[in-house]
This record gives sequence, structure tokens and C-alpha cells, in this order.
Amino acid sequence: MFNFNKKQEEDPQKALENARKTLNNGLVGGLAKTFLGGDFVDKMNSGMDQAQSAIDGVNQNNWLSQNGLDAFAEVLSVADTGATVNMNPVVEMKLKVATPTGVVFETVARTMVSRIAVPRSGDTIKIKYNPADPTQIFVMQ
Repeated sequence: MFNFNKKQEEDPQKALENARKTLNNGLVGGLAKTFLGGDFVDKMNSGMDQAQSAIDGVNQNNWLSQNGLDAFAEVLSVADTGATVNMNPVVEMKLKVATPTGVVFETVARTMVSRIAVPRSGDTIKIKYNPADPTQIFVMQ
């Protein structure tokens, strides 16, 4: 019940699944809803949904960085999202991508950039993209 002598889960996906199961099922789930309220449980589930989204994004970026095809993209516009990661801004860039096979398409990418090297309109940056879905891109830093 209190996880004494129990090994802590190191896989974030499994830890999230365990937390979701604990909060929403069984005795602990019932006690949480009774004593902390349904709003608390809803907020916790919302937080776990955000965590799942972050895990999915990391998994997609890892796959793209290893398996994606190289391409260059022209930065058409850059907008600050107001978010930061490790003191670096997260920006949304509209990109015109030119693949080595001659396919050209536009897409929008949200990524963290160095505070001292924020891309500007007209810059060309290196990316990797998913050939099955060219709108899935990974901006190389």
C-alpha cells in the first residue's frame, strides 16, 4: 500500500500507466474520489493526459531523429509561443520543406531553439521528416 520495499518504476510509460490505474481503480481510486473529490481526480487525469502527450512527442522525435529522411527547410515565419524549456524559447515556425526527391511542401513546427540563435524568416535549416507523413518533422539543432 505504501510501496515499502517496492522497486520504483523506471520506464515513464509504465509509471504513467500504473499511476492512472491506481488513481482510477480499486480502493485507492475510491478513497481519492471520496476524500479529495471528483474535481481533483479529473485534474490529475488531465495532468496524466499531458504527460502522455509529452511522452508521445518524445517518442516521435526520437524515431524521426533516427529514421527520418534529411531535408532542408526555408523558414517562412517565426512566432514565440511564450513557453521556455531550460531558459530557451519554444517557437512555432512555418517552413517550406524541399526534400532530396524534389517534393516541396509547407508545414508548421513547434520546437525549442537556442536563445542566442533563434531562426529568422529566410533562414535555411536542416530537418528530418517522416516519408510516410511528411508533415511530421524534427528540426535539427
